Amino acid sequence: MPRCDHEEADTRIVVHLKDALDKGCTNCLVRTVDTDVVAILIGKYHSLTSQHQMAAIWVAFGTGKNFMYLDINAICHALGKIGQRHCLCSTVSRAATQLPLSSAKGRNQHGMGWNAYVEVTEAFNNFMNHPYMTVTVNCKQFQLLERFTVIIYNKTSNLDSVYEARRELFSQKNRPMEKIPPTQEALLQHTLRAVYQAGIWATSDQCEKKPPTPEGFGWTLESATKTWRPVWSNLPVCISGLQRTGQVWLQKRHVRRTMLMQEGAVEVHRTMQLPM
Repeated sequence: MPRCDHEEADTRIVVHLKDALDKGCTNCLVRTVDTDVVAILIGKYHSLTSQHQMAAIWVAFGTGKNFMYLDINAICHALGKIGQRHCLCSTVSRAATQLPLSSAKGRNQHGMGWNAYVEVTEAFNNFMNHPYMTVTVNCKQFQLLERFTVIIYNKTSNLDSVYEARRELFSQKNRPMEKIPPTQEALLQHTLRAVYQAGIWATSDQCEKKPPTPEGFGWTLESATKTWRPVWSNLPVCISGLQRTGQVWLQKRHVRRTMLMQEGAVEVHRTMQLPM
């Protein structure tokens, strides 16, 4: 087997499977409990079987009462080539929107949002077709994803901006803070992490893919601990800004009062200090 530089076990499975097919195996069984592995195998089915048309790929999935055998060939033939691509795109889209997929509500929100706004598929396909692509708030892919996020939180909304949706849901519909969309900056960082993950999955059939550094893709390297941590936002913390503004205002007010007291005819024998 060629040298493999993959860090994730999810994608190393594809490399091992490809190596087995290259060496003459025709019936392959993958054991996993991770739905991402199933999505990756379906998304890469055409690449894996293009030179091994007689290959039969099975997945032993789940545990206990939920254990089952999945026939990847049958699933892919039923979905078609476009459906196979969409299966992997769905995993990328969930990574981008950060929905709580451990709950049925999170999965339903995602599914209804995609059905209501199928145009977002273009963005997910771009993430897969152009690994590690550059994404900004002004690019078309991010604007599609921003509109998609708005629909997930309010499927009847006509708004395109998450900022406008946040204001509407919070001020007019009395939504609590935890049930309104993320800020545009937070959504951008989520998207950058999803783009990086999509790049890893899109190149999962390459033994040595040499991905770029995660820096700038929603991650930053802690110099002290040498560990990667997610970047949630590059905007300043609101409460810190308000505290600084309030302190400056109080200091100016204290100086003004002192000057007025000194200019008065009555001598003041005490110093006024406002509580900070």
